Parts: sequence; C-alpha cells; structure tokens
Amino acid sequence: MKKLTTDGMRLINEDGAHVILSGINLVCKEKKKGYVEPCEEDLFAWFREQGMNVIRLGLIWDGVEPQPGVYDDVYLGRIKQQAKWAESHGLYVFLDMHQDLYSSLYGDGAPDWATLADDLPHVTGQMWSDAYLESPAVNRALDHFWRNTPAAGGIGLQDHYAAMWKHVAAYFADCPNLIGYDMMNEPYPGTSGQEVFGAIIAAYAHQVLGMTDFNMEELSALWFDDEKKQEVLAGMANMETYRVLVEHAKEASQSFEKEVLAPFFNKTAAAIRSIDPERFLMLETSYFSNMAVESGLQLIRNDTGETDSSQVFVPHGYDLVVDTEHYEIYNQERVDLIFATHRKVQERLQIPVLIGEWGAFTHHPATLDLTKALVAIFERYLWSNTYWCYVDNIKETPYAKALNRAYPQTTSGVLKGYRFDYERGVISVKYIPSGGETLIYHPHAARLSADDIVINGASDYKVEIREYPGSEAGVIAVVVPQSSKTITITAG
Repeated sequence: MKKLTTDGMRLINEDGAHVILSGINLVCKEKKKGYVEPCEEDLFAWFREQGMNVIRLGLIWDGVEPQPGVYDDVYLGRIKQQAKWAESHGLYVFLDMHQDLYSSLYGDGAPDWATLADDLPHVTGQMWSDAYLESPAVNRALDHFWRNTPAAGGIGLQDHYAAMWKHVAAYFADCPNLIGYDMMNEPYPGTSGQEVFGAIIAAYAHQVLGMTDFNMEELSALWFDDEKKQEVLAGMANMETYRVLVEHAKEASQSFEKEVLAPFFNKTAAAIRSIDPERFLMLETSYFSNMAVESGLQLIRNDTGETDSSQVFVPHGYDLVVDTEHYEIYNQERVDLIFATHRKVQERLQIPVLIGEWGAFTHHPATLDLTKALVAIFERYLWSNTYWCYVDNIKETPYAKALNRAYPQTTSGVLKGYRFDYERGVISVKYIPSGGETLIYHPHAARLSADDIVINGASDYKVEIREYPGSEAGVIAVVVPQSSKTITITAG
C-alpha cells in the first residue's frame, strides 16, 4: 500500500495525491472477549465494499500489559491479524490506545496495577460518562497518572505507558498499512476537570437562569438527573448562550492541555519515535473539546524543541445527547459549532484532520439524516474520519445507508471541493489536475456507464470504472493531463 505523509493540512500519498480517509472504529472494550472484536476476514471485505479505506483499531492497556513490564504478544497478535486482514482489502489502520474512565476497574483502559485510587470509592451515574464527574476513584487514579506517580518497580505510571507504546510500535513495525498512533483516547484531566465543568455550570446559572448567587453543588446535581438534564440541555439550545458556556470553560481546559497533556504527548511520542521515525503521531484533545470547548492542543516537540513533521489532529465530536435516545433535542447547530471550533484549532496547528470519533448513533430513524449532515461537514472541510463504531447489526441501522457514500479517495492535484448528493446518487469533485490518477469511490459504480461520468473543463482525459468483485461498488479512475485550471468530475 502507498505510504502516507502530510503536506500542510492535507494527507498525501507517495505520488503526491491528496488522500481522503473514511472509515470506522473497530474497538473492543470487553475483557471477557480478550479486548478483541470477534470477526473474520469477510468483515474487512465488507468495509471495503462500503467505501471505507481506514480502520481505527483499538488497543487496551490492560490487554497489552497485564503485569508491569510484561507484554501480552498473543493479544497483540490477534489485533495484528485484523491489521493484516485490513491490508489484504486495501485498508489502512491506525492504533488507538483506548480508555474510558481511565481503568479496566471502572470502564476500560489501565490494568489494575496501574490504577492508584487510594481506596477511594467508585461512583457510577445514570450514564457511563457521569463517573468522570462523580467518581472519587476515577479522578484520583487519573491524578496519579498525570503526576507520573511511581507504580510497580518505582517506575512512573506515564513511564510505564510510554514503554508500553514503544513495545507496541516495535510489534506492529512490519505492518505496511499502519499509518499512525492515536496515543490516548479522550484524555480526561482528573480532578481539575471539576474546574472545567464548574465553569460551564456557573455560566449556565448566570446566562440561562439569571442567577448571581447560587449553590454550585445543587446546580451540578441537575446534570445527573435525567429529567432535569433535559431541561438544562433545552437551556443550552440557544447558540449565543452555548457559545458563552464553552468560552467560560476554555481557560481551565486549555490549562490542562498545555501544562499536562503536552508533556505527556511529548514523552509518549519520544518512545514511539525511538522505534518508528515516520508514521503519524495522532493528537487528541481534552475530553471537554468534544463539546466545542476550544482546544489548546500543542504540537509535539522532541528534546531539542523541534516540531515533529508527521502529526495529525484527531479530535472527536458529539452532541450533548450522545449515548441517549433523546434525538428530539439533538441540536445540529451545537454540532456545527463543535466542528467549526476544531477547524479553528486545525488552522492554528496547520496539520491534517481525521475526526477519530463521531456519531455513536442508535437505530433511531433520525440518525440517517443526522449522519448525512455530519458527512456534509467533513466534505466541506475536506476532512478524513472514522465513525464510532462498528456494531454487530450495523448493516440494519438507518445511518449505515449514509455512511456508504461516494467520495474522492485519492485526488491527483489540488482538491478544491466535493459533494455527494444522496438523493440523486451523484458526486461532484472539483480539482486542479496534476496529471496522475484520481480515484473516486462510488457505491453503485457497477451501474454506471461512460455516459454517467461528465468531465467539465478538460477535453483530453481517460475514465475507467473498476468494479469490486461480487459487489455493485467500485472506483472511478480518472486521468486528466496536468493543468492550471479547475475541472469538475460529475458521476452518477
């Protein structure tokens, strides 16, 4: 498979073609399954038929390092098998070190030996994520991790983590389709997260409730009562108000990213770079940036202060009703703000974006149109993405129909924009050609003929439809001589 590198805010292959990656998360959080999603090679064939060309492949620290300094290569071998299946079907992969609530004791992530909670109690809420705010054990364990508190053998927790990543990088070094390392899923600040949440609640009390004197504990309790939480969300539906709320949270959230997360990423990256000097280092924001708090993420630097040349911004984005069935109060304007804020951060960092998680939808009928709206955002910004996440019955979900869409996988030249019309099944791609081959995935390529493909702005070109065996899907290969003019390909 062709090697990928970065060029400013674009991903490019070794031919210099602009690459758009579109795929899915394959992450198993269940210890009883050995932290490996049960599947066979045919799943990866289906991914390809659906137009996917990348998989965010999950690892769990508890699975990798069940005992201090002892790595489970049998577990890693099972994940590597999935990477090989992906390669055989033309799919790139990147490794995601996944965690939720920090530890396998509370959710998934760190092994018990790396969970230092000082015997504090673990408290769960109505939603799994409530424990970030409510559980003393989760927050204390995170605090110890961010302080690099010594664990087994007197070695700091972050030092164990970095060494673990070094082993992983070495183990997967011979995977030609591996493009990078997502060093930690949704880093949460620990106890200082209360400051971020508190800033939001205080701003809510002032902006929505008109209160100048209030009890923070009583206000916070509204968030953990499902019925009252819906009232809070309704109060956050006004976008002028919501912008004020997330703006108030920015300082505390960015403080964590600049003072704590940046050194952690530098440390982990150094361990990976001792093995692999080239593949992407993939940067996630603080947990709170998922909801439109502007990230203060810093680029990775080495010991001499030089910026690493191969970095990708991999933020997540979810509306506040994620993990519920409250689609009646799903707010597309909030979602637009989340991704507009990520765009602002991208423009500051000047690196490519791959949205690592989005969606997390149920079988609700509304998810078809919601997915189309999110895809339109990715099209507008020319972003790559991986949907959260694969589930056994995904083929029967409403949103699966929207995930399967036409898009330019590789564009030889300068991609100016593209748009897929779901109703008509027509894709339009605008670019300035550099003379090589452009490949456009189309879910119904087998139904198309030469008459269904129109090239505007060029009189000399070649077009070939390449069907996937046993499938209606395939790619449209277009070669246009190098030019300074923008051409438009319309297919469907």
